[in-house]
Amino acid sequence: MTLPALLEGLLIWAFYPLWLVAGLVDYVFHRRTRIEDTSGGREAWLHVAQFAVLGIAAAAVTGLHINRMTFALLAFCVAAHSALAYADIAITEGRRYIAPLEQQVHGYMEVLPVAALAILAVLHWEALSIPEWTWRAKPSPGPRAWALVTSYLAVTGLPVLEELLRCLRRFRHHEVKDD
Repeated sequence: MTLPALLEGLLIWAFYPLWLVAGLVDYVFHRRTRIEDTSGGREAWLHVAQFAVLGIAAAAVTGLHINRMTFALLAFCVAAHSALAYADIAITEGRRYIAPLEQQVHGYMEVLPVAALAILAVLHWEALSIPEWTWRAKPSPGPRAWALVTSYLAVTGLPVLEELLRCLRRFRHHEVKDD
């Protein structure tokens, strides 16, 4: 097996599933600590934003050839995800208990996208050395791309949406009660 095949396998069969599992575990912590009663909608909206920026990155990886333009977008998405994660913790600290295991999970959710970006740089080093600043779509998404999109939406998107709706319901309930 070649090094590129090993690195691609690491991304697909290790990093990505670990990141999905970390996200699910984080969601369980949010439910257990009743995010809707503590840090509420502000934290939930930050989770939506983090989901969106990594969703853009996932769409770019599955739908575009990796070149300088695509890699710049990926780097921006990973940096934005990190900045949003920092804001998330800054807002949540003091409003909701963040258990040591949840903190550990956050570490994985932060490091895995950065490490994946580094592996993509190694895999596409030649393409990144060519100063091509255009988008180039892949001919057609294969089953792997559809599996990535479907799993991302189901395993990450549904919990993020449920959490946001729970927080919005709680906010609306308090708003009606206060009138």
